[in-house]
Parts: sequence; C-alpha cells; structure tokens
Amino acid sequence: MKNALTFVVLAVLCMAGAAGAVTPMQAERIEQLKKDAADLIRQGKFEQSAPLLNEVLAIDPLDKTAARYLSLARQQAMEPFCKEAGEAIQNEDYAKAIEIWDKLLKMNPEDLRFATLVEATKTLITDKTARELYQRAETFIKEGDDKAAIAELEKILAVRPYDRQARSLLISTKSTAVDSRTKKLYDQAEVYLKTKQYDLAIAEWRKVLAIDASQEAASRYIAAATKEKMGGLYGEARQAYERGDYITSRELYNKIYADNPTDIDVRTIIARLEDVIKVTLKIEEKSPAGDMMRKAIASYIAIDGNRKASMAAAWYAAQLEHSSLTTAVKDFLERKHASILSTMEGPVGDMNIIDQYLFAALNHIYDGRYDLAIQEATIVTELQPGNLLAWKRLGSAYYAIGKKDKARETWEKALQKAPDDAELKQFLRQTK
Repeated sequence: MKNALTFVVLAVLCMAGAAGAVTPMQAERIEQLKKDAADLIRQGKFEQSAPLLNEVLAIDPLDKTAARYLSLARQQAMEPFCKEAGEAIQNEDYAKAIEIWDKLLKMNPEDLRFATLVEATKTLITDKTARELYQRAETFIKEGDDKAAIAELEKILAVRPYDRQARSLLISTKSTAVDSRTKKLYDQAEVYLKTKQYDLAIAEWRKVLAIDASQEAASRYIAAATKEKMGGLYGEARQAYERGDYITSRELYNKIYADNPTDIDVRTIIARLEDVIKVTLKIEEKSPAGDMMRKAIASYIAIDGNRKASMAAAWYAAQLEHSSLTTAVKDFLERKHASILSTMEGPVGDMNIIDQYLFAALNHIYDGRYDLAIQEATIVTELQPGNLLAWKRLGSAYYAIGKKDKARETWEKALQKAPDDAELKQFLRQTK
C-alpha cells in the first residue's frame, strides 16, 4: 500500500507543471527539482526531498503540487515520532507523549494538529485524575461526609463540565444535603415526576429556589422536566433540520426556547440555524448530493454532531454535483470548521472523499495509527451507514488496540446489514 501511495506521489510530482509567471529556464529547473524530489520520496528519503520542494515553491509559490507533497514529505518524516507518541499513550505514559507532541510542534509551528494532540493527551490525564476524584467522592458519600464529596465532584466539573456521571452524583448528593424544608419539596417533586405530572413537579422545584436561589439542582431539574414534557416538539425540531427544512426547525426551536429558556443547547442550535438560513432556507433535492448536504448541515447544527463528518459530507456533495448550492454549503462549512481543517485530509485529485478516507484508514492501520484509522472509518460510516468496508476497518482498528468488545459491537452492526458476509462472521469468531 505504501508503494502504491509513493507511485501516486511520483506520478503527480512528475506530471505537474510550473504554475504562475515563470521563465522557460525556471520551468525547466522546477521540473528537474520535482523529478529529483520524486526519486528521493521513492527511496523514503523524505527529509532530503523537502529542500528541493521548498526551492520549487521559492520559484513558483503557487505550485500546489509541490506544496501538497512537501506537506506529505514532512508528515512521513514525522511518522516515527508519531508512532512513539502513540505507543507512549497506549502504555499510559502521557508525559512522554506530550513531550513528543511538543517537540513536533516546535519543529512544525504552523501545524496546529500537534497543539490539538497536546490538549487531547492532557485530557487523558484529566480522565485519570477525574476517576481518582470520583472514587474519593464515593468514599466520602459512604462515610456520610456529603460536604467533602461535593467538593471532590465540583473539582471534576471544573475541568470536565460535561461529565454526566459526576454531575448526576453531585445533584443527588446536594439533594441529600439540603435542609429539611427543601428535601421535602424535592421528594414531592420526584413523586410528581414519576407520574409525569411535570407542571406540579416544576412548581415544587420553584419553591426550592424561592427558599434557596443557589440550588442549581432545582434549576436543572426544571429544565430537564420541561424538556421531557416537550419531548415531542424537540424531536420534531430535530427531524425538521435533518430533512433540510431549516425555517420550520428554527420556528420549532424558538417555541421550545420560549418555554424552556434555561436550555442552553437550544439557544446554540437556534444560532446555528440562523447561520444556515443565510446560506439556504431549505434543501429538498432528492439525490446523493442532496443527501450529503443535508447530512453536512445536520452534523453542524447538532450539539453532538461530528464536525469532521460534517466537513467531509460537504466536500463529497461538491464532488458529486458541481452547483452553486453545493459550493455555497462547502464554503460555509469550511468557514465554520476552520479550526479543524488542518487536522483533516482534504479532497485529493479525482478520488471521491469516501474512497479516499477508506484508503487512508487502511494505510493508518498498516502504519499502526489506529486512532486515525478510527477517525477516518467513523466518518465514512456516518456518511454511508451501509458501507461494509468502513465498518470492517473500523472494527479492525478497535481490535488492534485491544478494544475487543468495541470491535465486536462494530462488526455486529455490520452483520445486521449483511447477514451472509463470511468475513464478518470470521471476525466475530476472533472476539470470542
């Protein structure tokens, strides 16, 4: 597979001509430099090819081929460091991994991916720390020291505000720590909630807030109960933007927000819908390109949307159909997702984005970059849920990093789509 990739690199480098206003002598020099660089790349001498490609760009800064494969040469030169950092993460040696990412960042200050990797690795450290804090909080709860438990849980939420487990335990712990008056109100509200008497439950929590305005648990319960009460409307609003009807979706979310102004997520979704409506009011086109545009925008609007899948879907839509709308959607999402573009593999040549990401996932598996293989394969499964090859490669990447349960779950999903696939059955036998 590496030889195939090298062949593509060589072919593109050798065929590409000099761009811009260059003299015949300069054009000849550019071609010779490209041929020499191609020969070095073929030999795996990526670092030595970089100066030659830099010289091409010094002569013709608009030579996209040289720029593209200068980036590739740098990436290949950094591959041993990336593998070392990956191994460090697998061995839970996060400090070493961060040291390597920092080194690569200093070598390539314009490459924002390494800054992202530093932060992602720090998050792993936070995960470990959070688990320790959580265990201490549970110990305090067992000992009846609610105050100490709350302190530990609040430390977790200070660095991980979306940790549902810690937030849920914090709410329940605070509930048991309130005075007798508010505890009775909480208990009564829970009785009403179990029988789906949402208005009565909300009234009890409002009484709690009247006694103690700092009771965040009561405010969150009110928001959650209101959301559950209006559950059908939430679903309608999401279905509206998923089918491409952005005006209707905005109207529904505005109704929801009027009744539930504490729902911050709804406010965010409305703002995103406002941005989308400036590009298009509706996407009704029944075609593969139309489907991709709807998926691209839906992933952008959704709070839990996959931003990389959103961008890839927009690129794919533009590849499937060249129109003013596909171009407008692509340009819009490139602006919105600007912070992640440097971490993604953009469209290359005539290869469609699906084939490109499948190819990239396979290469990452061969190179031991299983985290990247999971990212690329996941994008394909989101864009084409019926793509068996993507599910197979996703499961293989999970299996390779020892997540056999996750691999089995992935392959079982694929088997539901293709019950007679012998290869999937063989994969599943390996996980028993």
